[in-house]
Amino acid sequence: MSEPDNQPAASADSTDQIESAGVQITERDVVFECPHCQGELVVDREGAGLTVNCSLCSQPVTVPDYQGPSLHYLQAVTEKLSEALQTARKGTPRSFDYEGRPPEELERRRQEVQRQLRELQNQALEARAHINHTRIQLHRYQLKLEMLYERQTELKAELDALLSASQRPAP
Repeated sequence: MSEPDNQPAASADSTDQIESAGVQITERDVVFECPHCQGELVVDREGAGLTVNCSLCSQPVTVPDYQGPSLHYLQAVTEKLSEALQTARKGTPRSFDYEGRPPEELERRRQEVQRQLRELQNQALEARAHINHTRIQLHRYQLKLEMLYERQTELKAELDALLSASQRPAP
């Protein structure tokens, strides 16, 4: 009789923290470039607006405002989740044999599996909420970009009119 695998299925590491070039980056971090040495700096978003010394060149640097998760974070998390998904898909289907197990053990395992299932469902809800929030943000940025393009077109037309007017002889 084979022993059931009572361990949870292999899952991706927590996406709350990833490693990029040997530096731990979280969703809360502001990742920016030092204006003096062009080195990459990582500061928690609570440090936005503060002046700190660059850890690479020791020059004072003002931490920019937090603009959401950094591109580094999003790329690393995406890669990490993609690898975990590919690994999970390559795995062989698991079989479970609980024959002959004492009822107490079966009940404990049933409760644990139900707890894990609820946890996964909550994580899925949270992921969907993040997706919806990101879609809303993306839509706002698209509208803002459209407004900026409209303003740019208007300013170019005004500049052309000014240049044209300045090239005409005065009456």
